[in-house]
Amino acid sequence: MKVAMIQTKQNDLYSFHKPDFTISHDHALALQEEMVEQCFTLAKKAIGQGCDLLVTTEAINFCGQKSALGDSCEDLIPLYPGNVLFSELSCLAKDARSWLVAGVYNKRYDKSGNLFCYNSAFVYDRDGNLKAIYDKIHLTESEKECLITGKNPVVIDTDMGRMGLAICYDMQFEDVCMECKKEGADFMAVPTWGWEHGYGMKRIQETGLEMVLAMAVPFWMPIEGLRSPSELIDGTGRVLAAAGCTQPELLIGELPIRGKGEVYDGENN
Repeated sequence: MKVAMIQTKQNDLYSFHKPDFTISHDHALALQEEMVEQCFTLAKKAIGQGCDLLVTTEAINFCGQKSALGDSCEDLIPLYPGNVLFSELSCLAKDARSWLVAGVYNKRYDKSGNLFCYNSAFVYDRDGNLKAIYDKIHLTESEKECLITGKNPVVIDTDMGRMGLAICYDMQFEDVCMECKKEGADFMAVPTWGWEHGYGMKRIQETGLEMVLAMAVPFWMPIEGLRSPSELIDGTGRVLAAAGCTQPELLIGELPIRGKGEVYDGENN
């Protein structure tokens, strides 16, 4: 399976190191749009390269923290399905002839007509059809200012094998990867801002699942300390490909998927 991981570099909107950081609504919107454009620019480099799977970082359209905005962040979060972002993601998958896992802030109405905001992974197939939405189960405290917690793990059939989904902080807990393994996942796709190799290796040891991890470079520093850049890791814990720690980049690697007694060779069905 040929995999592309889209590693972006954050901008001033992600000034988490400044406890008193504030930002205007208009400035936040401009920086949000800049990050989305950066992600698409990198992702489009995968078109024509025969990739089977594209994975973005977490929340490509992060809107800023509610505490920094000083007001509700809900109006900066796109409504699914009406917002153009979702049709653009569909077109990206179709143009690349690849499955796409995109980390997206979004808001959706539930069956009772209530509107909630989520940190999600949207999964599109090679034809640009939306096949699944996974809502992040383990939110950080700051995320809980405007987002609601996801309820269920998601595993989806693809032509490469069964794919489980997790987002960032989920990887610091056993349950999401373990439940995906129980539901027959062969590998995990993980959009993240805080990929910690140590936690990931624990999840691999527990499940034997291959991991596709798309990380982001922080605004004010390189990826360092406990954190690692975007990585492609097989079920034994062997790192097959790794990005750098300072710059945005498109990392492409090959991942042999071994699940259900079969080897998936990455060829399109």
